[in-house]
Amino acid sequence: MRRSASSKITMQDIADTLGISKSLVSRALGNDGKISERTKEQVRLTALELGYPLNSSLAAVPSSRTGNIAVLMPRSHLKDGEFWGHVVSGAEEALHRASFSLVLAGVEGDDSPAEGMPSCITDRKVDGAIFMGRVSAGVIAEVLASGIPVVLADVRTAGLKLDHVLADNFRGGGEAALHLLEKGHRRLLFAGDPAFSFSFAERKRGALQAVRDFGDGASASALASESAAESASASAFIEAIPSELEGGYKLVVPIAALEEALQRTGATAVVCANDSVAFSVIENLQALGLRCPEDVSVVGFDNVERCEWVTPKLTSVDAGKTTIGRRAVELLLRRMNDSETRPETRLVATELVERQSVAVRELR
Repeated sequence: MRRSASSKITMQDIADTLGISKSLVSRALGNDGKISERTKEQVRLTALELGYPLNSSLAAVPSSRTGNIAVLMPRSHLKDGEFWGHVVSGAEEALHRASFSLVLAGVEGDDSPAEGMPSCITDRKVDGAIFMGRVSAGVIAEVLASGIPVVLADVRTAGLKLDHVLADNFRGGGEAALHLLEKGHRRLLFAGDPAFSFSFAERKRGALQAVRDFGDGASASALASESAAESASASAFIEAIPSELEGGYKLVVPIAALEEALQRTGATAVVCANDSVAFSVIENLQALGLRCPEDVSVVGFDNVERCEWVTPKLTSVDAGKTTIGRRAVELLLRRMNDSETRPETRLVATELVERQSVAVRELR
């Protein structure tokens, strides 16, 4: 649908897109109890994708504020204090300075967005909400449908025109790969499934770009790849070693997949999608009789506290965890005060923290 810059999306536009009546759109956005939840969700998602001001179709926000802000994340993320605990801490600090209280609650990450919605949302006990982590568009739309302002922190969902705060994952992935290249490594692997999250995909993309840019392509012949076609390319880079969830939240790399990739490519270093993956890689290297960093160097991402505890201490890209939380609060407070302001995406700069998991490799 092509529209002029000054035209506004209407309920009729939503109806035309879905092939339903304008009346049905109005009732769905008004949360009519006779309309199925599936239809409501389809209408809300379409409204968001088209840029319709969803909140304006709903009951007005109460004039008196509750003084509470919800931080919502998948329940599995609540177990991951090493990363998300710091993001939440940053948000809490910023909220405290603004005289708001933080209400932390878990939501369903994928299906059935209306089921299990926390009472702070359904009973309108909060003035705004910050989503963190891998949350579906349907869950976000369900909260928006209540008229509560929303900001996304480390969430990337296509089609949603909302305020976002993210680590600069592309830059961070490039920093990790460049660090290894500068230490003399020329065969690199990427551990972690890019399909797992937008952040992982951006980290791999950044690492690949660093490989392409390094030395104006001088490193092309010395990088691991998964196919002959890739080997011949100046941007040759292996596809990700697969990762899997353990315990519902911890990402690990299967030892067989790591062993096969190392044997096939002769890689001497691994860029990891996050620190959990990196810890798994180091453990598996030890089980395979390989030393880190003497045989294989490893770089993680997130810079959690455990990086200082493992042996060797893990070199990692700091993702600015507390800063992400603070910036999300700043955007939410702005949104609460001016609902018409254009949504922004803010990237928090990353920084490589060098420790002991990377060795210098002499070029031959």
